Amino acid sequence: MIAQILGKYFVEKDFLTHGQLSTVLKKQMGRKVRLGTIAVSEGLMTLAQADAVNMLQQSIDKPFGDLAVYKGFLTITQVKSLLREQGNEFILFMQTLNDEGLMDVPAFESAVRQFQIDSGVTTTTLEAMKAGSIDAIIETCLGDNMSEFIDHVGTAIRLVVRIIDRDAYIGKARITNDVSELPSGVFQRITTPSGDSYCCALTDEKQGLCAVASGFAKDQFENDDLFIIDAAGEFLNCVNGLFCTTVSHEEPSYDIEPQQFYSHENIPDTITGSKILHMPIYIGSSVTEFVIIK
Repeated sequence: MIAQILGKYFVEKDFLTHGQLSTVLKKQMGRKVRLGTIAVSEGLMTLAQADAVNMLQQSIDKPFGDLAVYKGFLTITQVKSLLREQGNEFILFMQTLNDEGLMDVPAFESAVRQFQIDSGVTTTTLEAMKAGSIDAIIETCLGDNMSEFIDHVGTAIRLVVRIIDRDAYIGKARITNDVSELPSGVFQRITTPSGDSYCCALTDEKQGLCAVASGFAKDQFENDDLFIIDAAGEFLNCVNGLFCTTVSHEEPSYDIEPQQFYSHENIPDTITGSKILHMPIYIGSSVTEFVIIK
């Protein structure tokens, strides 16, 4: 994710063109390997075990390595060794830019420093982002007045990366206050143990629902709106189900209503809120927004 975020910034600053960034990311993709794939190739896990951990991640919000240790498939030492082999995305991005003759290391480091200044990112957070921390990236993309959303957004983004597209990335979040301006999307209401309720949604920005549906169902959808809505809605259900299950370890259970699709013109009056978080998620050339309405 750090490569896509930095790459987008580099294009905006004219350090790279869209075409150059696309080439670099494609070449870098071939160098990134999932932890489970490495473990299977080295005979540390069976394919069935890796698949079991991948499935478990849909109900327990933990990294692959942590769950593999929990299941007894790997030791902590083995996970640390595999993580070193997996490669650091930040370093791979820098090396690929250098290999392609687009940006040498000093120029890259200078551009990253400028990114840090423009984004207001602390050195500690930047180092965590370099190390691949999704939580640090989410913290950077959320504003100071958005801390109440961080856990729910974190669950959504981690599932997008794990299930939809490992190269998906996020942009700067924003807050609005007018429900009538929301685009079409799939919506789901959640009621807390205290009786308060709020809505979450995935909106159809720039073919966003189609990208979510295709990634979730592992199938290519084009113009079949029903399948797109069903698959995208089921993914939203997974996000909210996992979030509520995680929170419910500490509190009584939450109530989740069935997800519904609403067009921009037909969002019902029952969906209300004065604080609306929009978190843009880039999946390939498509964009969706994870929205929380409170």
